[in-house]
Amino acid sequence: MRLWITRTRPAARETADRLAALGHDPVIAPLLAVRVLGGEGPVPAHAALAFTSRNAVAVWAGISPDRALPVFCVGDATAGAARAVGFTDVHSAYGDARALAALIRKAAPGPVLVPGPARPAADLAALVGPDVPVLPRAVYETVEAYIAAPTPVDGILFHSARAAGAFARLHADFAPGRIALALSEAVAAPLEALGFSSVRIAARPDEDALLDTLRPETLGKPPGPV
Repeated sequence: MRLWITRTRPAARETADRLAALGHDPVIAPLLAVRVLGGEGPVPAHAALAFTSRNAVAVWAGISPDRALPVFCVGDATAGAARAVGFTDVHSAYGDARALAALIRKAAPGPVLVPGPARPAADLAALVGPDVPVLPRAVYETVEAYIAAPTPVDGILFHSARAAGAFARLHADFAPGRIALALSEAVAAPLEALGFSSVRIAARPDEDALLDTLRPETLGKPPGPV
């Protein structure tokens, strides 16, 4: 299948390599781009870090040289990115923002700084609750990238609700007759009414599960969670 990858670079390149290894023909055309923010004011005192994406890891690694603190990550891909930039005390929640919040409540040694996007997908502080101070810090923003839809493609991969929303605003007329592959139900929500022939939702919010939706036996199932 020829598949459009809508996620930001450089992660899009990794997804493309995985798709090519599975015999697909990937096309990288990100609907979002990362813009680094300067940050405002001093960094508050903290005992640990939390990352909700690989983009957050990459941006923070360019801002701060400190690699000594424990790090809590939303999933294995983000944890791998943290290790790759030099963090050694890395913990993966193996899931989504709720799983990360549960991990922080259980294991954080004190206040947790969360470098991340200006518009986070979830309120991590609210999910963690009052027992552990969570300190969000906007270090980047994702902005829509106005690109032409690649053609022809058979399916489109969506890793975030922001990318799905951008597609719905900019390329809704491109949906009919194609398959949408979404990382979660929240990611799929902006896509459901666009006329895709099928909207495939990963069983778990990770790329392994997203790529599982490309199996021939899965593509034969009716739309909805797999």
